[in-house]
Amino acid sequence: MKRYFLCLASAMLFAPAASMAATGSHDFSNIFKACYSAANASEESKSACLGDELTLQSKAVADLHQSTSELLAGAEKQQLADDFVGWKKTILLDCSIQADSKTVPLERENARKYCLIERTLGRMNGYETIRQDRTLGK
Repeated sequence: MKRYFLCLASAMLFAPAASMAATGSHDFSNIFKACYSAANASEESKSACLGDELTLQSKAVADLHQSTSELLAGAEKQQLADDFVGWKKTILLDCSIQADSKTVPLERENARKYCLIERTLGRMNGYETIRQDRTLGK
């Protein structure tokens, strides 16, 4: 299980740069990209786009966690579940702290949402690594 934890940890740390190069990597949805482009400089519009994307990606990571969990058994499965709960708490705190540098409340909230989405995408890439590892029988 330590191997899987290392896969998740490395994917979360290197996700912004590495996720673009990885095959089957997760990225912002096309709907979000179009919405965010159309938002221009409006923080309110960006907030709506970010909120929708965060909801979409949160559901996707929960689904991917569930399907990855089904590939594991016993202690590995329990470790993955415990890690998921810890990860959720950690990113909420980390992204809130990171966003605290913004002085305007809506900008701070948008920065927090963006951070949460990026971390979620990194987590999904980690799950894909575990799934590939299991599929290949490693």
